[in-house]
Amino acid sequence: MKKLTSILFIASLFLIGFTSCEKQGEEPGNIPGMGNTPGELQIKEEFKAPEGVVMDTKLQGVEETTVESIFSQNKLKSTNSGWGFFGCGGSNWQGDFTLWVIVKLIAQNTNDDEMCFTIPTGTVFEVSDQEYQNGIVISPIEICIEPHSSCEVNLVLMCLNKGKTGSKSDVFYTLLGVTASQTMWNLLNLLQGKMCNIENYLYASPSAKLKAESEGDIEEYKDIADHIQNAIWQLTNDGKELTEDQIQYFQSLPDKE
Repeated sequence: MKKLTSILFIASLFLIGFTSCEKQGEEPGNIPGMGNTPGELQIKEEFKAPEGVVMDTKLQGVEETTVESIFSQNKLKSTNSGWGFFGCGGSNWQGDFTLWVIVKLIAQNTNDDEMCFTIPTGTVFEVSDQEYQNGIVISPIEICIEPHSSCEVNLVLMCLNKGKTGSKSDVFYTLLGVTASQTMWNLLNLLQGKMCNIENYLYASPSAKLKAESEGDIEEYKDIADHIQNAIWQLTNDGKELTEDQIQYFQSLPDKE
């Protein structure tokens, strides 16, 4: 009888432990390093630059700015990825559309040929000061560098910690790798192949765009980015799954050409 009681006691402890682990598993509002959840950002694949490309994975922040100022500075410049703004981020806040997290990437190509590499979807950047927001890439960013040349680009990221401060020049971010969060991948998978990044709307040849069309590009980008950022904060901070309307909206976004 005592033996049976001991077996039942051990079995009950196992069941309690298993249930506890299930409750502590990742879910919206409970993703390590995102929202208000403590812990470090979890990755499934570390970022590695291609052979011959030299870059520091500790990147300086760039002062948060409005999307209108970026469009006015860059709209009629070339699409060369050796400079400029790339990626997707920002949201409407108190009448302005603000790009909350921007980091400066500086890379050197020591090869004899042009080198192109991609910062993949889901790449996360961990901030050095926990008063600031971590960032994530939601659509691939391609960087191309001429032989024996350097490039400096600004990476626009989505924010992962609603309510915290945007990027500043005295704050640094570590490029970690691709997020392991399945909750976040439920959203990222919906955006694959979609025209989300600011460079899809920002740059044009001098003969290509009229002013009215340029303004339309701004509004389209702002609408898309705002929907994505609010969906991310919904998953990281609010603890809510994506709604069917949100899923349909993301599925309806224009595909990349």
